[in-house]
Amino acid sequence: MEYRLDIKENALDSFNEALAKFEQGESGELRHYKFAILHLSHFLELVLKLYVASVDKNLIFSKCYKYVEKRAKKEAINLLQSYQLLCSEGFDFEALLTNIPHPHTITLDQALEFSKCEKCGVTGVDFVDVDFCNDVEWLKGLRNNIGHYQFRLPPKEVRLCIGRLVRGVAEFIDIFNLFDLEAEVGKESYHVFESLADEYAQLLKEAEREVVEKEAEIYRGVRPKHYVFIEWNVYQCPECSNNTMIPSDDSSTGYKCTFCSNEESDEIEIPCDCCGAMAMVEDMATWKMDDGTVENRCYFCSGQYYADKDD
Repeated sequence: MEYRLDIKENALDSFNEALAKFEQGESGELRHYKFAILHLSHFLELVLKLYVASVDKNLIFSKCYKYVEKRAKKEAINLLQSYQLLCSEGFDFEALLTNIPHPHTITLDQALEFSKCEKCGVTGVDFVDVDFCNDVEWLKGLRNNIGHYQFRLPPKEVRLCIGRLVRGVAEFIDIFNLFDLEAEVGKESYHVFESLADEYAQLLKEAEREVVEKEAEIYRGVRPKHYVFIEWNVYQCPECSNNTMIPSDDSSTGYKCTFCSNEESDEIEIPCDCCGAMAMVEDMATWKMDDGTVENRCYFCSGQYYADKDD
């Protein structure tokens, strides 16, 4: 019994493999991101070909595609217009494939170029946006390096770009009504797809991951008895309400949210300019000095303690 997959089944098989490898990469086995990229690239190429086949099943073959391409250049029109012109003239694409048992198929670039011709009939807006095309170019470049040379995989960059590609291709599939991607994802990989398909969830997960990684980095090599001397606090960001505000050398307040980049919070602890004791910003009193500067003073140094005591 032979194993056979049509173009859609082949694409989905690679997509589920990509999700499985992505999950393994997330668990710390970074080498699996390599295989997630290769499988995702294959899935993307087949989805684009599936779209071209939905226009005309013969166009996924290079011989037919190049005929359309040649006419487009001659008439100075785009590929879709060229195909429509040839159809109106009654051109027989199947005749080009006669006696060719295994015709060569088009490339990812060619399929993408054809899809870029599609525009909304009402607004004239391109269905395939520039960001999606840029992410496809990034994936192609990395796939090429993996397959033919050497490569590097910055984990965060890889995770975020894969997330954008999954969301982009899901939208592409929906726009052209190719199939229901959500319904086709395997049960064992659905939770990975759900996370990648939700931009907010993925970005929050990355922000929380950065908090964990920064904490591990700051304590690395420090003996437990010296932990008390390390300044490390995690605050809830007042802007996005996530526990992702951590120390940052690039922040004017000394803290920055890894999710929304906010730097302000009344809960941040700062030193008293008089005694050096740490207290939250909201608990500090500010004193204007004669030289125009402002000092932060704690509950005791501000005199509030004695005022309350006398009451």
